[in-house]
Amino acid sequence: MPTNRKETQRQTREKLLEAAHASIVQEGVASISIRSICAAAGRTQGAFYSNFSSKDDLLVDLMEIHILEEVSLLRRIVHEAASDTIEETLCILAERLAYIAAEPEWSLLSIELQLHARRDEAFAKRHNATKATCYRVFCELIEDLVENYDLLPTLPPLQIGIGLYALWSGTAMQGDVAQAMPREQMLLAFFRAMTGLHTMQHGSDHIAEAEK
Repeated sequence: MPTNRKETQRQTREKLLEAAHASIVQEGVASISIRSICAAAGRTQGAFYSNFSSKDDLLVDLMEIHILEEVSLLRRIVHEAASDTIEETLCILAERLAYIAAEPEWSLLSIELQLHARRDEAFAKRHNATKATCYRVFCELIEDLVENYDLLPTLPPLQIGIGLYALWSGTAMQGDVAQAMPREQMLLAFFRAMTGLHTMQHGSDHIAEAEK
């Protein structure tokens, strides 16, 4: 049993987030409402507004938690891939990011939040703060790659992280277009270029040619 008001509020917040996530997966973003979230969580609307200022506020938190958890997983992959080659690790990262981008509930949520941020200046500030957090964790992922594999990135890790987040968001919204490059190939090409892998391979090719 919760021991104080703060713990009770924390549990309520988690229940509301879990209910919203389940509703998005089952019904889609457009179908959920504050009332349905509260009913699924077994909480009142008063409890909802004690934790979130609006449905959009909850959805931004939900998206941020999802991205932080996924990037944390990607960073573990990098740390645990000490015996793998850089190419193998990049393929694993690209495939995982492509898989997440293809999940309809998250791609639709990403689109809805970005459109709402365009229409609402106050919400845009909240959304941008969340994006800044996402940029930071993507930056940390790039820093892990640079350190583990002694890479020479073509841009500062933060700028690569921002570019990776933008590309990942874009692939989430692209859908399945017949002539589009598969998501994982696009992400892998970005990783290779931004971490200096193409430059390293190009230089190795030149050395090999000179030694013939």
